[in-house]
Amino acid sequence: MGEPARPLRRRSRGPTPAGRPALQPADAGNNSDLARLIAEQIGSGPVHEVKAVVYRRTAHDFLGEEGYSLVSNYFLRRVLPYCLTHHIITPLQGAILSNMIGRQKRGKIQTTHAEIADEIGVQRTSIGAPLDRLCEMNLIRKLKRSTFELNPRVAFNGNGNEQADFLAKLRAMQLESNFPDELGEALTLFSRTEIG
Repeated sequence: MGEPARPLRRRSRGPTPAGRPALQPADAGNNSDLARLIAEQIGSGPVHEVKAVVYRRTAHDFLGEEGYSLVSNYFLRRVLPYCLTHHIITPLQGAILSNMIGRQKRGKIQTTHAEIADEIGVQRTSIGAPLDRLCEMNLIRKLKRSTFELNPRVAFNGNGNEQADFLAKLRAMQLESNFPDELGEALTLFSRTEIG
């Protein structure tokens, strides 16, 4: 994850300014309210009440119980609509990609052609070629039978640190396809500066 924490250096303590108590580490014998002591030292006198306010964000409310993925607004606004309307991505490929985005957990996907076909209402035999094409476009990467990775720059289910770790792992592999940083040849109409 990162480098291990380094031990803190101890500073020599000089004399405590007149009138201020020296702060001691909290333990069984010293359970003073640290926040109150700090407030009294900074302020002009005793503090009678110290309150902490914690703000919690309201949870997202999406359809279903599977959670949600963050999807690149650029991909949703520019790349996907253009590719669908100009037949670069077929409706079936779009349905498969959407299904895979909804299935992923931190970029990883475990599914079979039969499961995808069942959910989108097509024959199992119609999944292979469109899925291979999505892999050629660097939207999805096949690892082995029934195991895939979704391009985490397109969509990701997880927090920013998890995405950064996943991206670092993928980039360290230096894949010939430049997955995940470049979309496939069919999508080169979008400049590298636009895609980021």
